[in-house]
Amino acid sequence: MNLRSLTRWKAFGLHLAISALVAGVVVALVVVLWYPPPFFAAMGGAVLLRLLIGVDVVLGPLITLVVFDPAKPRLAFDLITVVVLQIAALAYGGYVMFDARPVYNVFVKDRFETIAANAVDEASVAKAPPEYRQLSVSGPRVVATKPPASADEALAQAIAAMYGGPDVAELPHLYAPYAQEAAHAGQAARPLIELSRQSKDSSDAVNDFVASHGNGQRNLGYLPVRARNRDFAMVVDRKSGEIVGYLALYPW
Repeated sequence: MNLRSLTRWKAFGLHLAISALVAGVVVALVVVLWYPPPFFAAMGGAVLLRLLIGVDVVLGPLITLVVFDPAKPRLAFDLITVVVLQIAALAYGGYVMFDARPVYNVFVKDRFETIAANAVDEASVAKAPPEYRQLSVSGPRVVATKPPASADEALAQAIAAMYGGPDVAELPHLYAPYAQEAAHAGQAARPLIELSRQSKDSSDAVNDFVASHGNGQRNLGYLPVRARNRDFAMVVDRKSGEIVGYLALYPW
């Protein structure tokens, strides 16, 4: 393609179309793979993605609109510079989103804690069982925690957490399969009626969920889920602790 055959607005439109295509791929990667529902909203994915898309889809083409002039002797250099800067910004934004992706949903006592990749303690990963050393790239894994090996370790961990160190949910060497603690999760679950009392919309959401998941034939409850941006409710079977689904309602 001969750049000098393009007008300023045609160059802008072409750059915008290519940027939108790239943005579509990034959005699919983020929403479907790294931040599957409900974690996209819960972990602030929308905020991060808006910044990323703003740079890729808006800023890049706008700069092209400003600098494009077929009469410029160094037009190709200017456009290459814009594209390189845009790619660098997109790569950095993608890295930030990847590093902040949710990798574990950890059951702790009476709730779940959603842990991002950049919150996992690296020293703990090094001494964790092999199955907890690789961080997920396709949504968080559901796990539970187990007590520290000794009273001294438990005390040291509690003190470290008080002073800003990693909490139990961020320590993979203390992880255990959720199945081992599922019954405890079921016992700790709260009645769904508590969520229904928040508002009419909450009541409708709970009723719709129950109707589509056994129509009242199962004893369902919920556990709060703490997340970076927005907490929500994980619905479980109160008998088995099996995770049934989630409700995007305030759980406290």
